Amino acid sequence: MSGTRVVVDADLCEGHALCIQLAPEVFDLSDEEIAGAAPMDGQWDQGAWDAVKSAVDACPRQAISLLHTSTKGQ
Repeated sequence: MSGTRVVVDADLCEGHALCIQLAPEVFDLSDEEIAGAAPMDGQWDQGAWDAVKSAVDACPRQAISLLHTSTKGQ
C-alpha cells in the first residue's frame, strides 16, 4: 500500500497563507499563524491534488512538501 502525505514544516512556515488561497479545502492557519494540512483520507479529487501541488510550488519558504510513503503487507 502506498500514499502521499502533505507535510508543513512549522519551523519554516511564516504564515503567508498562499497555500490557503490556493487550496482552502486542504490548508488552514493555526492560532499561531502556522499553516497546517488536513489529513489525506484518500478522498481528495484531482482538483484538490492540483491545488496542493500549486501550493507546494508557491510557498515562499518552501515549508510544504509531499511525503510519498510505501508500506508492504505481510
